[in-house]
Amino acid sequence: METPRAIRLPRAHAEAMIAHARAGRPEEVCGLVACDQAGAIVATLPVVNAATNKIITYHMEPGSQYRAFDQIDKHGWELYGIYHSHPASVPYPSLTDRGLAFDPYDDIPLYPDAVYFIIGLADPATPIIRAYLLPDPETIEELPVEIVG
Repeated sequence: METPRAIRLPRAHAEAMIAHARAGRPEEVCGLVACDQAGAIVATLPVVNAATNKIITYHMEPGSQYRAFDQIDKHGWELYGIYHSHPASVPYPSLTDRGLAFDPYDDIPLYPDAVYFIIGLADPATPIIRAYLLPDPETIEELPVEIVG
């Protein structure tokens, strides 16, 4: 799947990610974003955060992550992206976030085509969703997000 330069995020999926982030506060939440064969976002799949300190990071619990990928496979979808929340800060990839995107031994992207969505709740009344490509450990490319529908 080729990643578009602008993300068309259906309102229902944006609202689902925001609701998940709000429900998890003050801890970070995480999940997967799936698309159909045409590249249209069709699902958000929450994944259990198994990090030791969920206030400052996320770690996808392997069984929960497996079940989310299984749903993607069963529907014939593809992985579009990964989302997580920043419950008290701006939605920008932290050094920790960037580290999670790469193999720690050789800096190869774990999901090279994935869009990384971050839901920022610094102002809970005005959540912000931003999207990024992380092609290498030093590069952060923000993509515009258009909420549609």
